[in-house]
Amino acid sequence: MNEFGNNPNFRLVTFALDESAHSWGLAPMAGYYPALLLGAPWWFFDSPLGMRRYLDSVMETAGLYNTAGFNDDTRAFASIPACHDVWCRITCDWLAGTVVTGVVDEENARDMARQFAYGFARRAYGLKQDPVGRA
Repeated sequence: MNEFGNNPNFRLVTFALDESAHSWGLAPMAGYYPALLLGAPWWFFDSPLGMRRYLDSVMETAGLYNTAGFNDDTRAFASIPACHDVWCRITCDWLAGTVVTGVVDEENARDMARQFAYGFARRAYGLKQDPVGRA
């Protein structure tokens, strides 16, 4: 990461096998190196409480813009819409908590929800970009 972590032409999306690796190791690195993005390890977090643990453990250190958003490994292709729906509901609930506590305002939370739903994944994997902001 010392050699490529600040290179704008390099992107590394990490996936960990240990749920705790995000909070103590990967989140601080993603907060420092712009080329490093955190991918959610669905094999641990494929549940509402698991997704919430992920959000609570990494966002404060890494920042939400240093994540790859929602993605799935397509082991069960037909379940992706349901998983995406759960992800959207959990992230919106988490964002609502930041609004209630005064961390962000409603307008910024709406933009963040849109990015969580598909913007971060599009950026992480080099898909066509939409401008950041409300559609």
